Order: sequence, then structure tokens, then C-alpha cells
Amino acid sequence: PQSPAPGLAPPPEGIYRTFEDLLSSVQRVAKDQGYGVVKLRASNYRDGKPTRYDLVCDRGGVKYASTAKKRNPSTRKIDCPWRAKAVCEVNLDNQWRFAMQEGRHNHEARVPTVPPGQENSPTAQSIRHMSHKIDRMHLEMTNSFNLMRDVLAVRLKGMEERLVALE
Repeated sequence: PQSPAPGLAPPPEGIYRTFEDLLSSVQRVAKDQGYGVVKLRASNYRDGKPTRYDLVCDRGGVKYASTAKKRNPSTRKIDCPWRAKAVCEVNLDNQWRFAMQEGRHNHEARVPTVPPGQENSPTAQSIRHMSHKIDRMHLEMTNSFNLMRDVLAVRLKGMEERLVALE
């Protein structure tokens, strides 16, 4: 298994009084490291409330391939494998336990581009836009190269079979 990318250390595992405390602490550590953490799903309901949340990197999941014609589509979803869970533990007086499941990311840390409070300046928006575009291009190129490799392998196998048949 690959080690986590440098600068993308996972939040420490631990126990929190509430899920809100856990999530805000985990998100703060992640943001300082240069990535985001979001809730993927809630499960294991008790008295109508979830007792487990699956957490993922905000670049986790695969880009939705829409057939709609959009101007300038943008996504940060590049199937990042990072994931963790938050579980409400009955034996810990219903406190929440944060546990890592996969600490590896498949992208670099976000680079803070502007001082706090200027995140939505035109320059910051432009840099974010370019960063997302580069991520998309990287993912599309990887997928294209993999497809070409597979097509070439099939064609080479066919050529070898025809050569053997000619001999």
C-alpha cells in the first residue's frame, strides 16, 4: 500500500463528545493539511438518529458523466481513496469515535492561495478554476492512456494469432 502523500496527514483518531465536535475537529485538521472531509452517508440508526457516518475526502467519488451540454463543467471528484468513519459508541456513554480506514490520497494538497477572508477574490477563483481543470485533465489523460493500452493489447494479440496462423 502507498503511503499518504506528503503534507496530507490524516486527522488523529480519537473520542469526541458529539458528532458535531468530531466533524469540526476533523475538518479543521484536514483543511490545515490541504484537503477537505465530507459526510458520505449516515447509517445504523438508533431512535431515528444515525450512529455511524462514513467520511471521505471531498475529492472522493467519481465525476458524474452528464450527457448534458454544459459550458465550462467543473468537478473536483477524482476518486480519492481517503476514508474514515465516525461511530457513536454505547459503551463510551454515546460519545463518538473517529477511526481512519484509508489514509492515502491520490492528489496533492490544496495550496492556500490567498489570506483568510479573500478566498472568493477573482484571483482565488481563477486559481481554483485552473486547479480543478488540471485535475480533470489528469484524470481524463489517465483514463485515455488506460483505454489505449487495452485496445493495443487486444490488437497485438490478434496480430500475433494471425502471424501464427500464417506460419
